[in-house]
Formats: sequence, C-alpha cells, structure tokens
Amino acid sequence: MRPSDNQRLTHVGMGGWDLPPFNGSFYPQRVCKGFRKLEYYSRFFDFVEVNATFYNSLLNVASARRWLEDVADNKKFLFTIKLFRGFTHTYDATKEDVRAVHGLFEPLAEAGRLGGVVVQFPYSFINHREARTYLIRLSRVMQPHRLFVDVRHASWNTQLMHNFFQENKLHLINVDLPPVRQHIPFNALAWDGHAYFRMMGRNTITWNHPERGDRHDYLYNDEEMEHLLQWLEYVQRSVGTTFVVFHNDPKAQSLYNGFRLRHLLEHNKRFQIPENLRLKFPALKAISTSERPVLPLFAGVAENA
Repeated sequence: MRPSDNQRLTHVGMGGWDLPPFNGSFYPQRVCKGFRKLEYYSRFFDFVEVNATFYNSLLNVASARRWLEDVADNKKFLFTIKLFRGFTHTYDATKEDVRAVHGLFEPLAEAGRLGGVVVQFPYSFINHREARTYLIRLSRVMQPHRLFVDVRHASWNTQLMHNFFQENKLHLINVDLPPVRQHIPFNALAWDGHAYFRMMGRNTITWNHPERGDRHDYLYNDEEMEHLLQWLEYVQRSVGTTFVVFHNDPKAQSLYNGFRLRHLLEHNKRFQIPENLRLKFPALKAISTSERPVLPLFAGVAENA
C-alpha cells in the first residue's frame, strides 16, 4: 500500500552536530553560558546521524537523555546512530559493547526518537559467504532496532543481494561515493517503508589521496541536487520515511546542501538560516526568510510572526 502524502516524511540532516567547520559558519561566533550545539542545530534540521558512536562505545544512557533534552522543542527530530567500529571494522566488539550500544539505543527508541542504526562497513568488506553470515548474526544481535547497512564494494550490487538484504530485514543504504575503484554505484533502493541516502561527496582527487586534501571536500551543484530530488520523489512513492544525510563537511558545504535540499523538497519554501551561513554562502539568501534573528522552526513559532 502506498503511503499518503501526509505519511511521507523526508528527514534531512548532517553527520553529527559538533563539527569544527560548523563553528563560526553555522553556530554563533559568540555564545552565552549554557549554549548547547544540538539544541541550536535542532532549530534548523529534524534529523542527525550520530557519528561519534563509531569511535567508541562509551556513550550511554546519560548521553541519550541529554540529547533528548536538547531536541525536546522539535517534535519531529530523529536520531540515527552509527554503530561502533568494533562491529564493522576491527571486529573486536565484546558482549559489554553489545550491552553498551543497546543501552544508548533504548532511551531514544522509547522516546520514539530512534530512526535506526547505521552499520558502515569499509570498502574491503566484499560480498562472500562469511560476510553474509556475519550480517545475519549482527542483525540478530541488534534486534529489535532497524539496521541501515552501508557497504562500499560493488560486489553487493546485485538483485540477488538486494533480495538477501530484504529477506534479513536489512536496509541497504544508497551511498553516494566518487566513481573510483569498484565503489558501489549510487542508487535509489527502498523497502519495508524506509529509504536512506548518505551523501559522501564525489571528490575523486582526494578520496584515496589524503595528502591532496580532505576526501569529503565537495559541494553538490544544482544539477546533482536536482538528480537527488528526483530519486527522493521516486522512493517516496513506496516508502513513508526517508533519511538524507550530508557528509561533505570540510567547509560546511553539507549545511549549504542541506538547506538547498529542504528548499527543493518543500516546494521552494523559505527558511530561517543563520546569518553567518548566509554570508559564507550568499546563494542561501534567496531561500532565507529574513535578516532578523533566528527563531526555532519547529516549536510552533510562525515564520513571519
């Protein structure tokens, strides 16, 4: 059954909120005591992919509760959590790590704020029997939470593997990568009511050459954004919830592309946008409501009040 218009939601966000390029470009240059970045971020976006959880499993119930307090005024706000790398890269996760990540997930899930868990594997995670068996085991360990799986190697891009993911209740992420090596191609796959897009940038010059710069240093142009919009409209015919996360952060390009996509998705609606971001990206002035101080977007405050 196709979702109705009011059941279709596309959540646009960033891969974290405490990112150095956002300081001064998005967050105020001067802040008062008690300023919370996530609370400020949640005035503009209704979704974030938490990437700090990839680097350790120490974030806990207290962390989740602080996040819930920060986003309390935005009733639409959702989190997706990137799974600890011990499960996806080093393969040394312990039973204590399993308990720890579930302890972080559960308060968010109970509050209706957990969109799912992002499971990102490296390019070296190639499609073979042991890898498929591991995915099945991991899905069982992470129950009952929804898993969005990011695999980078093109060997996973077959109809047989798409069926495998669906049969095991795993959502295959549509990941946008530079067209190098045997990267999985960008796609518009969706099933079981959900779709997930991770926009990593297309910087072919730096992707495998860190000495040349940050691999995520990339700005999506208008043509690329229109193509993304077309694919979002395509998946919305069959799913109710779509997540789009921008990871092209080095010069705060992700914020620019995030606001641009929201403008396109919401039929050219204008938004409150921080003045310092408008100064950095003058094109945002055309989709901004005014030059006045920013008000929360999701707390029931009228845009022109």
